[in-house]
Order: sequence, then C-alpha cells, then structure tokens
Amino acid sequence: MDQQEGYVTLVTMTHVMRRFSKAGRYMEAIEAFHQMERFNVRKDTNTLMVALVKENSVEHAHDVILEFKSSIPLNSHTFNVLIHGVDEVLDNMKEKGCPPNVVTYTVVMHALGKAKQINAALEVYEKMKHNGCVPDVSFYSSLIFILGQTGRLKDAPDVFEDMSKHGVSPDVLTYNSMISTACAHSQEETALKLLKEMEENSCKPNLKTYAPLLKMCCRKKRRKVLDFLLNHMFRNDISIEVGTYSLLVHGLCKNGKLERVCSFFEEMVLKGLAPQRTAHTRCW
Repeated sequence: MDQQEGYVTLVTMTHVMRRFSKAGRYMEAIEAFHQMERFNVRKDTNTLMVALVKENSVEHAHDVILEFKSSIPLNSHTFNVLIHGVDEVLDNMKEKGCPPNVVTYTVVMHALGKAKQINAALEVYEKMKHNGCVPDVSFYSSLIFILGQTGRLKDAPDVFEDMSKHGVSPDVLTYNSMISTACAHSQEETALKLLKEMEENSCKPNLKTYAPLLKMCCRKKRRKVLDFLLNHMFRNDISIEVGTYSLLVHGLCKNGKLERVCSFFEEMVLKGLAPQRTAHTRCW
C-alpha cells in the first residue's frame, strides 16, 4: 500500500488535474486520473471531464469518454459537461478573434456523435451554418455516417440533400454511408437509386459500396437484383474478395441455390482465393 494513502483525496487529485489542464498538459491530467487508484481514491470521471473541458480540450474529454465508458459508469452529467464544453469552446474561440473553422466543427460534431449525443451533433451543424462556416465533404460524410449508424432515417437524407444546396458534392464515403443505411433497413429502391446517382455524378463505387447491397439481396432472396449488382461490379472493374464470396455463398446456400454456390466456389479457386472455413460448413 502506498505510504501517501490518506493524505491524497479526491479534492487533491481534482486540483492536480485542473492545474495540468490549465497549463495545456492534458495528457498529464489524464495520467493523474489513472494514478488515483494508487492512493485509494475513487475515480470520478466528471472531475477530469470538467478540468479538460474548462481548458478548451473537448477532444481529450471525448477520448476519456471512449476509454472509460465500459469500466466506469457514465451518467447524464458526464455528457452535459461535454455538451456545455462544446458551446463554451466555440464561444471562447469567437471572442478571442479565432472563429472555429470546418476542422474544429468536424472534431466537435464527431465527438458528440461518438458519445451518442445526436441532437447535440445536429445542433453543431446548424450553428456552423449560422456562423457562416460552410461544411466540407468530410464533415457531411462523418455526420451522415453517425446518423445512419444510430437509425436517424429522416435526418440522414435531409443532411444528404442539404449538401447540394451548399454546393458540396458527395464522395464515395458519403454514398457508402447512405447506401449502407438504406440496406440495413431494407430500403432497396432507395439504395439502388443512390447507386445509379453515383454513376451519374461520376463517383466510382468501391467494394464497400456493394457489400451491403449484396447482403440485402441475399437476405431478401432478390436473385435478379443480385445478378445485376455482380455485373455492375465487374463493369466497374471491382473484384470480389474472399469475405464477399463467403457472404454470397452463405446467402445462396440459405436460399437453396446450390448450383450457383458451386460456381462461386470454382471461381474463388480460379482467382486464387481460399474459401473461408465457414463458407464450407454453412452449406453442409
């Protein structure tokens, strides 16, 4: 047991973390938090969060949430500290004649999204536009991905449509997020429409574009659409890797298409791809 036990309290460690944060030594503030157990002091995430946020380090506060969310219970106060800190940081930057730029807003929005504070992330988006800072494609792609992952089916398309109004063209990451969201909720027509739109906008799909589409077709037993997608991939010179082959084999096995499964296995071998073990066992 450390000889300093009893002399060091939560108040002591709170002062230490605040001093480090005030000096811009954020990692040392986090390390002090890690060392609290040495002195038999109960860890209180909120004290570290307040110290970091008050000294304009929302990014480090966000990292703390991600690091400790599984080991230390987080409560509404924890997230309120982060949300309040976002507003404080943005306002402080404006007051000091250094208005937030698109990178700042992207980091803040992404931090809120990771913390599952989706409404707050959307508020940052609105504040950004209100302050005359035009989002770039990276901001839009990140926001749409977060909205899709959290099932915000109305908000994601609204933000996607808002892109064109601000003269920002979607890239492959943006389309992939939209297509993945549509497929996850069996919105086949929407997903295929987005794929067509990609072509019209000269945005070339990649393997991650097709994976959710193929999975949806297998799930819904859409054989003709599956054939269309495979041909579409080959036209775009996109090769299927072993994981996608296994996905198709599994889907076709479930649908009783054993002849097609055999042709896929043969094609895998000819391309030098070793079928995954699960691809064999799921069929027999």
